[in-house]
Amino acid sequence: MTGAAAAAARQGVAAAREPGAPAPAADRAMLQREIDAVPVKMFSAYLRGETWAASGVKTYPAMARLHATLPRVMQEAKTAVVVDKPAVWLVYNMGVIVKTKRSLFSIDLCHALAHEFASELDFAVITHNHMDHYTRRFYQEMDYRLHKTVITNFADNYGAAFNGRQCGFARGEKEFNLGDVKIRTYESDHNKYLRGFTMPVEIDCGGFTIFHVGDTANVTDLHPFRAPDLWIHHPRCSKRETGPGAAHLRPKLTVVAHLHEMCHPGGKTRWTFADGEAAKADSEKVGVPAVVPFWGDRIV
Repeated sequence: MTGAAAAAARQGVAAAREPGAPAPAADRAMLQREIDAVPVKMFSAYLRGETWAASGVKTYPAMARLHATLPRVMQEAKTAVVVDKPAVWLVYNMGVIVKTKRSLFSIDLCHALAHEFASELDFAVITHNHMDHYTRRFYQEMDYRLHKTVITNFADNYGAAFNGRQCGFARGEKEFNLGDVKIRTYESDHNKYLRGFTMPVEIDCGGFTIFHVGDTANVTDLHPFRAPDLWIHHPRCSKRETGPGAAHLRPKLTVVAHLHEMCHPGGKTRWTFADGEAAKADSEKVGVPAVVPFWGDRIV
């Protein structure tokens, strides 16, 4: 590890890298060990804001890294200059921050400090009602106190509606126009049990399209208006049920997300760097470039 990377690690953050550039393999091995050491019960309580779990940030390096990630991303977003395409950062799991020329918003932002940064966001998108894709404190801050639009398929967003803003509740196909962003929602299966549970979103940021599919299991059921510039997906989308989603969607860049979900127990339900690399390879086999970002990485 370089001196700069070691110093960053001591602070609980990742060293700066070019957008989309992977961390060195040695760093990833170290990070994987740190992540695997975090107790599920403690991390889940940390996300809920339970006081006793705050000690995990001091005890477990992976929790310290994650805790520092959102403040750093939001600081970077303040100074980022957007010209021809949006700036996009991965925060955690499938959570991203997106900055366009006129807007700053989140998709599936799940972080213990998310509610503290709600005032800086113009709106938010949450693809489905699972607690590894948002926190209740974040939704309540956005809706109840700040009355901002939150696009979901499960929450009423009356806070926005009663205060003259667009109500974000959506089921199936629906369009939203928010600032310089146009959003089209869809409906998809989370798995064979939770049918129609997930709300993929096609987001047009002034000619650059982000297609975030949440935990969609079968992407061949989805037919966005255009091939996405950025496709953000769960690793199982590479092969689940119908084959590689990249071959169906033909994005310009695949982003493999939903890795290292520390609310999940180990084994098959907590995807690792290796799983991410396998999904990346599946995309590249059909001629679509792919990246496996880590917490805090700028993707574009």
